[in-house]
Amino acid sequence: MQQRLVDGAWCVQPLDDVYYFGGQNAHNQRALLSNKAVWPNEFSFQRGDIIGTEGNHWDGFSKGSDKTNGQTDLYPSYKTEEIVNVAKMHTYPEVRVNIDEF
Repeated sequence: MQQRLVDGAWCVQPLDDVYYFGGQNAHNQRALLSNKAVWPNEFSFQRGDIIGTEGNHWDGFSKGSDKTNGQTDLYPSYKTEEIVNVAKMHTYPEVRVNIDEF
């Protein structure tokens, strides 16, 4: 790429995108730090608020809505963490697997 362009950074497509599929559960994050809006298209939130993520803008901000106060706009991504829903799965201990068959 550098042989054709002086700076080809704008041609790169990031692979670390959020995975979405139709019918999925809500994609929520928890605020680790409070945020006071600085920009006109940014919203304020308090530590511990739950934010429904609508998309990552890959510029340090994500779009979402605060489930506590209903505000919707951009927020700084680094001030939040993913809420991971863990489900118990049946392990089928009665099923015997012979590794040599594979």
